[in-house]
Amino acid sequence: MSDGAAPATTGALRIAGWRPLERDERQVALLWGVLALSSMLLRPLWLAVAPLLPACPFRALTGIPCLSCGTTRAAAALLHADPVAALALNPLATLAGVAFIGGGLVAPLWALAALPVPQLGTPAPRAFRLALVLALLANWAWVIAHR
Repeated sequence: MSDGAAPATTGALRIAGWRPLERDERQVALLWGVLALSSMLLRPLWLAVAPLLPACPFRALTGIPCLSCGTTRAAAALLHADPVAALALNPLATLAGVAFIGGGLVAPLWALAALPVPQLGTPAPRAFRLALVLALLANWAWVIAHR
C-alpha cells in the first residue's frame, strides 16, 4: 500500500512501505497469540518446573555467567509479577519476555483486523545489527557484574 512517498525510517530500520498481511503470517500471528496465552495460563507449571532445571553448564565450567544466565530466574520473577527483580537478573531476557507476551496479545488482533504490516528492507542495516550485538554484550556485562 505504498503511496509513492519516500520510505519512512524508524531508528536504524528502514520501512520500505506497507503491505497486506499474507496468509502464513496471519497463521504465525495467531499461533504467537496461542503460545503467549498458554504461557500465562501455564504459570503454575512453569513455576513448579523452574527450580528443577539444571544449573548453567558454562558457568559451572568457567565460573563466568553465560550470555543468558539469569533468564530462568528472570522469567520466574516475571511470573511472580516482579518486573524489577526480573530486570535485575537479566534485563534483555526480561524485555524479550515482555515483548513475547505483549506481541502475542497484539499480533492476533492485528491479523484478525487485517491491518497492513511494514515492509522492512533486508538485510537489516549494519547499524541495527551492531546495536543488537552491543545490546547483547551490554546485557552480558550486566549479568557478570551482578552475579
